[in-house]
Amino acid sequence: MKRDRDRTAWRDTAKGLEKYKAAREDAQRRANETGYDHGIEPSDYFEVFQIFLLPMKKNRQGFELRCEVVHCSDLSKCQPGHGPSA
Repeated sequence: MKRDRDRTAWRDTAKGLEKYKAAREDAQRRANETGYDHGIEPSDYFEVFQIFLLPMKKNRQGFELRCEVVHCSDLSKCQPGHGPSA
């Protein structure tokens, strides 16, 4: 039986960490501009980090609960249902 390679290993490489840093900065910029929470999730098949807008905290389900959540830096700009205190 042939073993598959570890598909998550790319995340710990220099290129993977660089992609994460760029995705985290982009997600933070988007959250700061809109006041809405954004999520970051790795795609191991394509070796990228996906960034997406999240719904209100009470309406999240599935992968939206497992992703890394990025909140707006200025809590006064957070939209209803978003931010760390939602």
